[in-house]
Amino acid sequence: MMPDSVQAAAKVPLLEIDEERNAIRRWQDHGDREALELLIRSHARQAWSMAARYTDNPVHLEDLAAEGILGLIRAADDFDLSQDVRFSTYAGWWVMNGVTTAASRIRSVIDVPVRAVTEMRGGRLDDTDSNIVSMAMSGVVALDAPVGDGTASMMDALISADLTPEETATAESLHDVQRRLIETAMSSLNDEEAEIIRRRKLQAVPESLEDVADAMAMSRDRLRQVERRAMTRLRRLLLDGGFHRAMLN
Repeated sequence: MMPDSVQAAAKVPLLEIDEERNAIRRWQDHGDREALELLIRSHARQAWSMAARYTDNPVHLEDLAAEGILGLIRAADDFDLSQDVRFSTYAGWWVMNGVTTAASRIRSVIDVPVRAVTEMRGGRLDDTDSNIVSMAMSGVVALDAPVGDGTASMMDALISADLTPEETATAESLHDVQRRLIETAMSSLNDEEAEIIRRRKLQAVPESLEDVADAMAMSRDRLRQVERRAMTRLRRLLLDGGFHRAMLN
């Protein structure tokens, strides 16, 4: 039985590295469901912890944690036992991917403090705050609708320029995982394809088709053909590795 709360998940002891790898091997080689359950129960705290970063609503928390658990299962399927890395490190990408994707689909429920409602009805809030409370009470937040004097939108009111420590750590971890996935995918290309992709796609200021073709003594039509073939292969590898399609547009 899987843990059904953050507290329950935290009480499940972590596996030792040899136990962890043995469970992964039994699952991958023999489809041993008991081994998979042992592995997932031991790491369920990752799913619950990540879910708790995105909501404190109990119903939504369970939904997000379930998506994180699915991420753990996907990680168990794909984990490379030849690599010297703990399962929790590798699984972190899949858990975060599952939870953040699900979080974007869940409609948030906004609890409006009684004091805010009272002040709005008493006319003690300015136009901007009054509109925010009114839309929150109705469950509809038009992010692009002007508020106040019409010069700002709800999006302006909600945006913060600073990341929280958790958001910073998540962003850095995501960047590192993406970089490693790109490097791994690039290694599947031949030298000609890799050079074209680096010069045309991976530089801060990509080189023009004409400049790359001249530098590589290649016709423009030939370069386009090689580039399309390489990008098709890269997209497939990156999608298999966990990239969203929107990230590849």
